[in-house]
Amino acid sequence: MHLRLAVSLGVATLVVAVASAVAATPPTVLLIGDSVATGMYWHDDAIAVMQQRLGVYWDVAICRTIDGTSCPFDGERAPTLIEAVETRRTVPPTVVVEVGYNDPASMFATEVDHAMSALTSAGATHVLWLTMRESHAPYPTLNGLLEKAAARWPQLDLVDWDAASESHPSWFQTDDIHLTPEGGLAMAHLTHAAVMQVVDPLRVRPTPLRLQAGRSCTVKLRAEGGTPPYRWRVASGRPPRGFHLLADGTLVTTGAARAEATLMLAVTDADGTSASLQVLER
Repeated sequence: MHLRLAVSLGVATLVVAVASAVAATPPTVLLIGDSVATGMYWHDDAIAVMQQRLGVYWDVAICRTIDGTSCPFDGERAPTLIEAVETRRTVPPTVVVEVGYNDPASMFATEVDHAMSALTSAGATHVLWLTMRESHAPYPTLNGLLEKAAARWPQLDLVDWDAASESHPSWFQTDDIHLTPEGGLAMAHLTHAAVMQVVDPLRVRPTPLRLQAGRSCTVKLRAEGGTPPYRWRVASGRPPRGFHLLADGTLVTTGAARAEATLMLAVTDADGTSASLQVLER
């Protein structure tokens, strides 16, 4: 993805971080897509992933282009991205774009600039644009033009679908572009993770976690943001004897030995996003 993104412990049980309260109104997101996005929009499990802790407005149309004239499908032409934004007049601060497969390379850079101008004028402050599957030309070239656009537009971040999907042929239909249900679910998780990094990123507080050597304790580690459920693990370092970390974040130490080096714990959410917590002894 191109988002390219001290507590001293005794024998008592304590909470390291308090989970944030669920917002009464979830953040709203507009997703503008073409036929590739139907891999999410036509499957309930992918929709459920995208809707977790978010209010998603779906605007998905087959044969959509960024600007100009969309290609025909079933005797009709879908509104372009620009037309869809102009019809809405205002958009939420966070917009996801999965469009570009139907646009000519010669006009692509100009059309992306037009799209960014329209989106930011309508109220977007974060535009998350999925890169294209580089199965054949001109998609590698178009992704390169998206990279250059991201350098011009501070509101634009790229969500690297091409890199995420590179070694997963089962995610694609025979054209190596459109998605199978498995691919639609994978795209939903990647997209949702990118949005949550903007609106409520996964984090742990306080950090670092300070343990008093030789003291036994039980600690309930908790994460904030991201997408529950969370799973905890030891990411690096060698835990001392008597150090036990469960996947639910329960940490029990007997104080029997000191750690030989600094430990790093990690929490991973349902989208696969991770955050780390350093453990120090004093």
